Amino acid sequence: MEEHNNIKRIIGLYFGKHFSRYGRILFARWLRADDEKEEKTEALQELWEQSPKEVTDTTYADWNALQKQLQSESVQGRTLPLYRRWMKYTAVAALMLLTAGTTFWLTDRLKPARPVEMAELFVPYGESKLLTLPDGSQVWVDAGSLLVYPKDFTHMDTRTVYLNGEASFKVQKNKEQPFIVKTTHLDVEALGTLFTVESYPNGLYTKTTLEEGSVRVDTKGASPSSSILRPNDQLLYSRQDQTVKIQTVDAALYGMERSGYLIFENTSFSQLMASLERKFNIVIHYNAQKYAGAYYNVKFAPGESLIDVLNILQQLVGLNYKVKDNVVFIN
Repeated sequence: MEEHNNIKRIIGLYFGKHFSRYGRILFARWLRADDEKEEKTEALQELWEQSPKEVTDTTYADWNALQKQLQSESVQGRTLPLYRRWMKYTAVAALMLLTAGTTFWLTDRLKPARPVEMAELFVPYGESKLLTLPDGSQVWVDAGSLLVYPKDFTHMDTRTVYLNGEASFKVQKNKEQPFIVKTTHLDVEALGTLFTVESYPNGLYTKTTLEEGSVRVDTKGASPSSSILRPNDQLLYSRQDQTVKIQTVDAALYGMERSGYLIFENTSFSQLMASLERKFNIVIHYNAQKYAGAYYNVKFAPGESLIDVLNILQQLVGLNYKVKDNVVFIN
């Protein structure tokens, strides 16, 4: 059941347009892989059956465009029967299929001469995981994050991974094979270093924070830029106005967070609540206007429960709360 939910969440992220161009290519490879085919099909059906069931002229136009595209690439034999079975679902389904068809085409055109088998790690809310990559590099993947990576870096020019969410990377040095983390808005390249990348879909900023070594951060906005970070540098890319800001932080705090601490410095109330939702797999309801413009500095020790955290905030901020199942109400 948990695996089914993870597959459904990954597919939902894709159709929610939370993947970059390269991420969409990797999604297509993952979707076509032989493992968990039945679960993937069930997850697609379940998502599509929840869409409004209205078929219009646009539906058929989109479907015909998809058929022509697939036929022109000589892949209709392995693809069209599957899509015909799903034709009955919705106009939204047809638009999804058109997007997926384009991604399949890109995958065939852009895949390297030597096939690359990809793996994915999705960490649900309330959890965090430590992953060792094929080259020995370590990745601490935070709650609500998806990491897609090659199962083998051999015969590759770079060690490229794809992140949606937040993760810390301790990279094995290899000057001949740079290590690159790709997100929707930033590419972060390191030769041998320790750094954290945060790129949640609903965040205002994409962040890169350097603890050791050096990294180069390339932005992908309307005005691309490149920055070299040194230890204790934090680069913030504003998604709204596509600007870059580099500030000095205490990067050692990220090491403490990997040990289980929750640390917030000059953090808005909304950011604090979003972090607690991911940490404890809960939903928090609060009056955003009441806490707008306020910033907080607070640290929680490893092992402190949700109630411990809320009690501390009650003392510091004066908030009142109620907990019902996995929902917290703050007033």
